[in-house]
Amino acid sequence: MKVQTSILTTILSLSILGTAIIAQADTVKARCDVYPKGEDKASSSGLCTFSQRQGFIDIELKDGKRYSLRPVGDKPGNYVDQDGKAAYRQGGLDGKGQIYRFANESINVYWDTAPY
Repeated sequence: MKVQTSILTTILSLSILGTAIIAQADTVKARCDVYPKGEDKASSSGLCTFSQRQGFIDIELKDGKRYSLRPVGDKPGNYVDQDGKAAYRQGGLDGKGQIYRFANESINVYWDTAPY
């Protein structure tokens, strides 16, 4: 009976630890370049936090501005932002990150945080 209790305790502990590791795995530090709509020069660049949970995306810039995206429709990459406006995820960064297009700006999210 003591061995069974010990095994059960170990399994429960590993399950809790595994859940904690998974919960942290979907939030990463990244580099974000913000471009005003139609511009090819970034208005700001710096560290940011990128989170993804069950298709929902959060991007928080160094100045505290936050973008919260909710997936919509059947096509991957289509979202609605926190204001109910359409937003889109695009490729184009050769696997180095993702581009998010909003009504008035775009954000390039890079997985490599250099030079910051």
